[in-house]
Amino acid sequence: MSMDGAQETKAAVGRLDRLFESRLKLTRGDFDARAAKARRRLPHKLRKDLTRILEARRFADHPKLARTLDAPSIRAAAGRLERHLNAVDLADQRKGRILGVLASIMAGIIVVVALVVIVLRWRGFI
Repeated sequence: MSMDGAQETKAAVGRLDRLFESRLKLTRGDFDARAAKARRRLPHKLRKDLTRILEARRFADHPKLARTLDAPSIRAAAGRLERHLNAVDLADQRKGRILGVLASIMAGIIVVVALVVIVLRWRGFI
């Protein structure tokens, strides 16, 4: 990877950092901290791409190590990550979380009502 490739890696990291903030609402910490939190939300194949980007980020500042990196694979990994993050629908995720909470509340209510009915029947009130 040439110095242009190192600059390209830094630009890709900048774009991913902005996407972490806008799409995943990760605002605290530096890029490494945001990437660690974002990694948990990514599919398995994209986790490997994120690892590749983090490695490239470390090596991009070192002149000799920057030449050992594979620019096309890093560019492809960054592209896949950007496509996935751009496709993230925050409203859908929010609805999913709300529905998940409501489903767990309803399941708890059903279990409590069933237990009350069982106890009442066992005690002879029903």
